[in-house]
Amino acid sequence: MCRLLLGKLAVNAQTLTRCLIHGCFALLLLLLVMSADAQTADAQTVQPYDTLVVAAPQLTPALQDWVDYRTGQGHRLLVVHSRRFAAENRIFIQRIVARHQQIENLVLVGDAADWTLPQESLLPTTHVMAEVNFMFGSEPEIATDNTYADLNGDALPELNVGRIIATDAQELKAYVDRVIEYETSSADPSWRRRVNLVAGLGGFGTVTDGLIESTAKQIITDKIPASYDTSVTYASWQSPYCPDPRLFSQTSIQRFNEGCLFWIYVGHGDRRRLDKVRVPEQRFDILDHQSAVALNCQFGSPIAIFLSCYAGALDSSRDCLAEQMLKQAGGPVAVICGSRVTMPYAMSLLSIEMADEFFEGRCITIGQLLRKSKMAMALRQPGADDKYRRLIESMGRSLSPLPKRLDAEKREHLHLVNLLGDPLLRVQRPEQLALLCDAQSHPGHRMVVSGTSAFAGELTIELVYQRDRFRKRPKRRRRFDSDDEKMADYQRTYLQAHDQVCVTKGLFIAAGPFETSIEIPVGVKGDCDLRAMVIEKSNQRPRFALGSRSVKIVKTTDSAPVRTARQTESFKP
Repeated sequence: MCRLLLGKLAVNAQTLTRCLIHGCFALLLLLLVMSADAQTADAQTVQPYDTLVVAAPQLTPALQDWVDYRTGQGHRLLVVHSRRFAAENRIFIQRIVARHQQIENLVLVGDAADWTLPQESLLPTTHVMAEVNFMFGSEPEIATDNTYADLNGDALPELNVGRIIATDAQELKAYVDRVIEYETSSADPSWRRRVNLVAGLGGFGTVTDGLIESTAKQIITDKIPASYDTSVTYASWQSPYCPDPRLFSQTSIQRFNEGCLFWIYVGHGDRRRLDKVRVPEQRFDILDHQSAVALNCQFGSPIAIFLSCYAGALDSSRDCLAEQMLKQAGGPVAVICGSRVTMPYAMSLLSIEMADEFFEGRCITIGQLLRKSKMAMALRQPGADDKYRRLIESMGRSLSPLPKRLDAEKREHLHLVNLLGDPLLRVQRPEQLALLCDAQSHPGHRMVVSGTSAFAGELTIELVYQRDRFRKRPKRRRRFDSDDEKMADYQRTYLQAHDQVCVTKGLFIAAGPFETSIEIPVGVKGDCDLRAMVIEKSNQRPRFALGSRSVKIVKTTDSAPVRTARQTESFKP
């Protein structure tokens, strides 16, 4: 009995010893894991993630060049594979952001709804129930990526979100190359001061269309600084800004291909086409999925903005117009667009907020710009001196079919408008060029222009008519005539309407103060702008700066003739 008891005690002692050994080993392992977690946490405290990248699994390897490039800029990226369903992705994103609270950017990578692709290439978008726009013929659900960025369910985005559209590695690489070229190119940056607007005819009636056109013209004149070069291509045959209607699509594409900061469309749209130019007994396309293949901007890829319906219907089984444009080799670098029926009131407010955010704000990326603009559109109350927002509020209350649902309309547009493209894309602002000149001058006189440049480079000075004026006032069009001669006259008038430059002078300046002069030609009179641009001579990405001053040219009896109505001086060292 004693021997048996001693045997059992020996076995139990061995078991206890093994347990203690295993327990100590487990404890040691636990301590090592805790230590590793602590070290990781410490490392993340020093360098927390600022960007979450959710990518379709099949596309993740092809994203490496973009990851390396953004990491080199200082971004700290957390890259994860997307889940199969939108609801899973939304919960997944919320959990990650709750754990890594410094994340402020969300980059989605993958097509949203091309079901001909394998599941590994898709990242589905979400849908929310419509409150207002379904009453105007839209679907009851809105396709949106905004809910991925809305972390608390109030529709306001907490993250800067955008979707890089690609169906395979080749498309993804082509887009990434375009983004890097956009941000690093050493080519002439003068395209960065161009803003090209294409507008369809509203079709809301003569009075409403006239009011919308007048308001849009005021906003373009006042909200875009005079130092920028603007063009308007307008689908009303009675407007001097309407080219030969047969060439409207070609002209709109040329405005895109010349390179510009923003290429903006305002008007009606559908999933694969924009509105048509309507003249008596004829119709001509503005842009559709067939003509869009001619988009081929070699440098200066625009940010395209569609203030229209459906152009960004990212959940369509076939590529919507915005997706197709992004996949073009010479397409836009990013697209801001609506996924369903959009409405004039909220879109007008959003366009003003985007203009203010770009030209007066301090946002660094296009994702920040859109998120801040959305927040301001939804929350800002117009002040007493804020004439344009007050005017739009008044128009909304008087012209909207649902004037009591304007807040719901604004909230709905948080979901309707999405960014297709890289939300980390850096917006390209010029430096400020200090410019001084007399507020008034006379034809035949010499105007002294001075200023200060932060760097040496080629300075171009222009005297231009203000945007609401013409060098040569066009005749009013009361009757449409479709013969070739009249159509050619449309094109000539369109070009003349954009011929605003009266004087151009170029010279090379050193860094610091500069002074020069220009001669005011005979025939120039009224409200003008003096605008200037300096471009640094550099093999790297050149710096550039813009400046402008308002000038009034007043005719006097003692003005001596100087030159004809245009003056040009070449660059001089």
